[in-house]
Amino acid sequence: MKKTFLTLSMGIALVAGMTLTSCGGEQKKSAEQTEAAEGEVQAKTELPADLKVYTEADLAAAKAGTDANVGFGKNVLSTLDGMMEGNTAVKALYFDHEINMIGTASFKNCTSLEAVYADNMIQVVGDEAFMGCTSLKEFKTSTPTYGLNAFDGCTSLETIVMKDGWKIREKGLGNCTALKTVILPMTIEDIEEGAFAGSNAIENLAVPYNFKDRMYTFVEGAKGIKNIYVLTPAYYSFPTTKAAKAFNKSQCTAYVPDAQVEDFKKDPNWAAFAAIKPLSESGYYNADCTIK
Repeated sequence: MKKTFLTLSMGIALVAGMTLTSCGGEQKKSAEQTEAAEGEVQAKTELPADLKVYTEADLAAAKAGTDANVGFGKNVLSTLDGMMEGNTAVKALYFDHEINMIGTASFKNCTSLEAVYADNMIQVVGDEAFMGCTSLKEFKTSTPTYGLNAFDGCTSLETIVMKDGWKIREKGLGNCTALKTVILPMTIEDIEEGAFAGSNAIENLAVPYNFKDRMYTFVEGAKGIKNIYVLTPAYYSFPTTKAAKAFNKSQCTAYVPDAQVEDFKKDPNWAAFAAIKPLSESGYYNADCTIK
């Protein structure tokens, strides 16, 4: 038997890996209809029957745990530093809605960990929080801050969606050798040098306006970028930095804000891209640069 997901009061869209979006041509639903629909989905969503839920009182015992599915209940606001470091039994983590920080090295070298789910935003993923989690494939939560080496060496991680962005510190996404897709918000404030060091398989890359010149430097090692998502409030000329000049435009499609497509196409430097398309066709962004 399985317990319903209401046990931890978790959000359904994130845990199920789904986004609740309307289809083209549908009328917008009222707030009451939306809430009713979400409630119906929530009742059907389930947690694994063998979930081990840690309370604030027993966090210190987590390192020696032998459970594959681990949850954190109400009133756990932060995980302890190094609390499960080196635990090779845990495969999935489920966070309750109150948690706001994952502590330093909390899950470092949890080499069997495959997925992390949370309903609300976790404000900070601390330094080395998931460093060396070589099996981690899914990080289904919104987090605006990735600490030093937060995901360094997560060699199975393929996609990062940072819906609310503040900072990615050095090697926050470093040595993620399978990382193909990096989705960032236009509002991200700080990306440190070396944030993506060693993550050279990137194919789909957001280019927020504040980093329009530096983003190409951050990913110089990634030679196979196929799509960039240009997040900007207005048209701008293609950067003239050394890294930008060396960027292989001929193999890459530039997705730009829908209202500015023609402006970008008129620029000879942008016209050298394989194609220029509206952001709304990217699958990740809306026409106005917001994340779907």
